[in-house]
Amino acid sequence: MEEKTQEEIERYLHNEMNIEERSVFEKKIKSDELLKEEVLLQIAIHESFEDPSIQHNQNIYNINLINDIKQQLKSDELRQTSKFIKESTKKHKNSNKKTIKLVTKFIASIAAVILISFMLFYNSQQNSLSLYNEYADWNNLPSLIEKGESNTLSELEILYNAKEYKKIIAFNIPTNKAPYELIYIGTSYVKLNDFKNASIIFDKLINTNSLESSRGYWYKLLILLNQNKLTDAKKTLTIILNNKENYNYTKAKELSEKIKNIK
Repeated sequence: MEEKTQEEIERYLHNEMNIEERSVFEKKIKSDELLKEEVLLQIAIHESFEDPSIQHNQNIYNINLINDIKQQLKSDELRQTSKFIKESTKKHKNSNKKTIKLVTKFIASIAAVILISFMLFYNSQQNSLSLYNEYADWNNLPSLIEKGESNTLSELEILYNAKEYKKIIAFNIPTNKAPYELIYIGTSYVKLNDFKNASIIFDKLINTNSLESSRGYWYKLLILLNQNKLTDAKKTLTIILNNKENYNYTKAKELSEKIKNIK
């Protein structure tokens, strides 16, 4: 990035712009993705070295992303470099702005490589999560009450609607003979963000060989998207698409086209 732009970023972060300049620069940030990424990186650099002097409009950025970049900057690969940078910063604490800018540029050159690789991963993760959010249907479960099932099954649905997920997973059921119970228990684990146990339950659902067993593949697919496990998600999609009778076959076909664009 041009030196003039770097200087603008430094002026912006250290509140050296007047109100009009700051407003114009923030509009530029919103419209220019490359500039936004550079400002994000500079914020993360300053914050990772506990520079209390910077100021920025948090409404423009993804704060979680800044925190994640800060963690990357503190990774093992940069531990020695970080030590050098901190020592250099202390050494030049009272130096002129030109010297401080040189130190900042040095930090940026090292961190840029991390930012590129991190942004690639982050974008992939965001795309995967947006697909998850689009297709997740944890409230679209078979109604046990409508089917006139036993009191136990109806109770599970009532508990699920009341968000009593811990009570549901405490139920004792035959492991391979109760597809509806497994659906409610597995999705309750999902609601509790326990994806490991949810996957175990959905495997049991698949092994019931019942009319509802193919739901297990769809539910496992959603979990894989949530966890950004794209390779496994694509394999699971292939299984679903092998049989038009599988649960959510049409949605799986639609999703398979979208997931191709995620690297």
